[in-house]
Amino acid sequence: MQRLDSPEYIIRRLEEISAIDNLAVVIDLLFGFPGQKGKVWTDDLKIASELPIDGVDCYQLNVFEKSPLNTRIKSGLCEPAATLAEAADMYAESVEHFSANPNWHRLTNTHWARTPLERNLYNRLAKGPSDCLPFGCGAGGKLFGYSWMQERKLAKWSEMVEKGLKPVFVMMKPQEHWHLMRTLASSVESGPFNLKEIGDNFSVDIEKPLKPVMDQWIKAGLLEKSGDIYSPTVAGQFWYVTMAQLATEALTMAIAKEDSFKADPITQSVYSPNQAEAWLKTINKREE
Repeated sequence: MQRLDSPEYIIRRLEEISAIDNLAVVIDLLFGFPGQKGKVWTDDLKIASELPIDGVDCYQLNVFEKSPLNTRIKSGLCEPAATLAEAADMYAESVEHFSANPNWHRLTNTHWARTPLERNLYNRLAKGPSDCLPFGCGAGGKLFGYSWMQERKLAKWSEMVEKGLKPVFVMMKPQEHWHLMRTLASSVESGPFNLKEIGDNFSVDIEKPLKPVMDQWIKAGLLEKSGDIYSPTVAGQFWYVTMAQLATEALTMAIAKEDSFKADPITQSVYSPNQAEAWLKTINKREE
């Protein structure tokens, strides 16, 4: 992974694109690259916040085992990527930097907006129980609780479409209480969150079974609680993905031990079984 253009060229292009009327320009600002620590990261934040763009997404770099970057790191051709502790410090610096800038306001743990054009609707809705229809080769989506991905190879995808077949590559059926679980996960990821309110919406008590986990996170400095509201600290915001996963796993384990647990069927599934069944039958059915 490398940048092919100079910083000056990239900045100039972003300025030119941002000058187009009613065009939302949002960049991903990754942290954790080899050699990005210290002043380099501070300068990256300064440059990004001074651009005439609409939004910035601050994401931690993932170094995958078979990626070209990992190959270069292992062969000694470049420095190692940031450690977990270093990445956490870089994240904290990004929060401090954008929070102190009056031109920017926070949308989620990782998303920042400078203008009303950036609302980050997709990221917020896609992580919850909302339906998401995928279009095109390799696109992923969900409907009725089912998640699936379109065929990833363009030639195969085109062939299936031309034959009138649904180009589904893989599909996963919804877990039990999927609507509740996705609501919980998206709430924890977005933070602050109210377990009592979530439980009331599904006519179940989720605060009691999750209390030991919440108490542990408060003790670890990941959460703060005021009334019924749990608010993640900066450390908790850094760990939000892991915390959302652990929260749903803890609730799943608690449900398994309680036979009487049942979420309100009206809110548990937005669609009737007949609707979902009819939709599934069309997946591999040839178009007339």
